[in-house]
Amino acid sequence: MPRRRRTSGGMSPFIAAGLVKFNEAKEIERIKISPQAVIFLGIAISVIIIILKFLVPPL
Repeated sequence: MPRRRRTSGGMSPFIAAGLVKFNEAKEIERIKISPQAVIFLGIAISVIIIILKFLVPPL
């Protein structure tokens, strides 16, 4: 049996269902954050939560 090749043209099922691809919408601009900043923010938030857990008495 010969295999059928997919054509790159035409509508994908998501577009046909009314869903929009975000990379094609161009309405949402990406926020660019370095990986080091994400790691630093994660560690900083964790440390703040741990410190607040010891400083604030339980209700």
